[in-house]
Amino acid sequence: MRHWRRRFGVVLLALGLVVASSAPVTANWSAPAPTASLWDIGERLVVPYLPNNETLAGTGPWHGTVTVANASSFPVTVDIAKADGSPITSINLLGNGSTTLAAGTLFGTNPGGGLLLTGREQGGCAPQAVQEFTRTRGTPANSADTIALPIPSGVNVAQVVVSQGTTLYTSPADYTFSQVGTTLNINWAPPGGAEPAGGSAYSVQVAYDFPCRPARLSAAVKLMAPAPSTNGRTSSTHLMVSGYAGLSQASAVGSTLVAPIAQANYSGWKTVLHVTNVGNTLCSVTVKLYQHPSGTQTHTLTQAVAAGATWNLDLVAAGIPNNWLGTARIEGVGCQLTASIDRIKPTQPWGAPVNMALTNLALPVSALTSTVYVPLVFQAYFDWNTGLAVTNAGGAPATVTINYYGTNGNLITTKSLGPIASNSMDFDYLSGSGGQLAQAVITSTQPIIVSVDAVKYTGGGADVGQALTSMGINGPLTLTPGLPMPLLRVPLFQKAGSGSNDNSGIQLFNVGGAAATVTLDFSDASGAPQPPSPFTVPGIAPNGAVTIYAPSQAPLPANFQGQVRVAVTAGGPVVAITNNVNYDVQADGSAAFNVATGQRALRVDFGKVANKNGVDTILVAQTVDEDGVQMPAQQILVQGPAGLTITTSPASTNMFGAATVLVKGTNTSALVTVCWDLNTNASCDATEPTVTQSMSWTP
Repeated sequence: MRHWRRRFGVVLLALGLVVASSAPVTANWSAPAPTASLWDIGERLVVPYLPNNETLAGTGPWHGTVTVANASSFPVTVDIAKADGSPITSINLLGNGSTTLAAGTLFGTNPGGGLLLTGREQGGCAPQAVQEFTRTRGTPANSADTIALPIPSGVNVAQVVVSQGTTLYTSPADYTFSQVGTTLNINWAPPGGAEPAGGSAYSVQVAYDFPCRPARLSAAVKLMAPAPSTNGRTSSTHLMVSGYAGLSQASAVGSTLVAPIAQANYSGWKTVLHVTNVGNTLCSVTVKLYQHPSGTQTHTLTQAVAAGATWNLDLVAAGIPNNWLGTARIEGVGCQLTASIDRIKPTQPWGAPVNMALTNLALPVSALTSTVYVPLVFQAYFDWNTGLAVTNAGGAPATVTINYYGTNGNLITTKSLGPIASNSMDFDYLSGSGGQLAQAVITSTQPIIVSVDAVKYTGGGADVGQALTSMGINGPLTLTPGLPMPLLRVPLFQKAGSGSNDNSGIQLFNVGGAAATVTLDFSDASGAPQPPSPFTVPGIAPNGAVTIYAPSQAPLPANFQGQVRVAVTAGGPVVAITNNVNYDVQADGSAAFNVATGQRALRVDFGKVANKNGVDTILVAQTVDEDGVQMPAQQILVQGPAGLTITTSPASTNMFGAATVLVKGTNTSALVTVCWDLNTNASCDATEPTVTQSMSWTP
């Protein structure tokens, strides 16, 4: 979880919409997908790799489940596709609802791979904010043409732009438009107005007043061996468990990724990199390995990865020598890559315990910062201990400072690391026998990625030999003064019962300068609230933390499985991870998941501009609150360089949180900026939600 506002420039193509109509009308538009100023909870999520009955590092077979949660209060449909965009299935989720799907259900008998999850609002809304239709002009002159609109009843047309080639027709001089139900009438009756020749094709671009709101999704991926799971629950039939959180497309996909730690049979730990190509063309991928502690590049591995395919790179099988320890950099020029990393300990040099598993994510270099938050550190806590692996992803040596805090917010100790060479790492452990929980803030002179590994090698009973890992949370969390804190959404929260002994805990870390109050709401898979909702926890000290553990919540029903919403009502911001443990699992039954955040957001739909020299283009900007509910009467600004004509900007959002703006370009390509002017100062400030898009009017 990092800064909730990011500027995106990547253009992703959506599927064209086919329109059924008795009139000779087609929708021939392949439009840029809407972009949004969201980081972790968005309408597009990526699962880098989900195994399906596969052997990893000589263990398994491994299986997986993905739990998808609707983090908005209205019903959504989630389209699930393979990494190349090939559709698999669609699921419907009620507001605050969730569901779990097994890898076998998604991939059948085929090997697993990456997944793309795309959410959209259900109900009486326009499936696309902007659409373009090709209409054949009828006869005689001054008559009307009709277009059947693929929208639910009750959605209205907000704007129409009519053109033919580079000719732009104006309203009301050339035409007028009206809507009757789901039929759009283009009336060429104005006397003296220009119109297309009878029988010729022309373009009609349409914007709607109520486009479907962007879905807010979160996801948890749970991995288990050797038996599958249908519902994300584990049991004594399982030997090992691991997991990670799904990420938004912007925070998971890039052409250069950094893996925080890689091991080739180092103290028994073996690493498998799962590099997935989510682009639409063949990609040449290079994995560069840098050895600890020097940061020297010792190995280079390459592979051509087809669109949608996953390169499962086992370091030991690839010939990396035993006891190699270091980091990995994954590169593909012009590629769209995402990756997860499994680290498995099938044996140990000193014997039991064995069969431990950890899963990290490789992150784009652009997503990394020099401040990282760690919500949970074990210091000899019931024999749990935590190690931090800090990797320097920058181009110069890094000096790192780690401040450890107790749950009461008091500073325990400060550690210094470095200088850490570029592409190298260093480790730190909160040593001692105090038996406490702690948190950490890590600051660096270079961008870093941090793996937070917790292991339990000692103790008594079946809970020995546990391992879980999470990713340090990249910051800083820059927030707009006066706006509510981001919501935190936990997609998978479980409580033991007669059916299973899976138990979840949430660790909430107040990284703000004042005491924080949080309110938690528990929703079952149907979205129905469950006791103890609403559960308020006041007085989390600055730099302090609190644990919400399922078995300690007596009112929460046994066998509960659902999602948790955490609202920060005072102080903050707050970051979090969630752990999941089942000691019935034969060896390692533990997993951890980073918790996603959601803030107010701006989404922008862009009309078609290619080959439309001098023609108006429609932009529809949509504002939603922390729950994804539309925000009316908000000021929207659209800005661009000289050569663009921008009308109706600033614009105000309607009752459905949508605003329509017209942009005209002439023989130009330009970067268009759309922002939510929260303070209404007629400027796109750094802390305001902002989207940028390269647009071209060059014919």
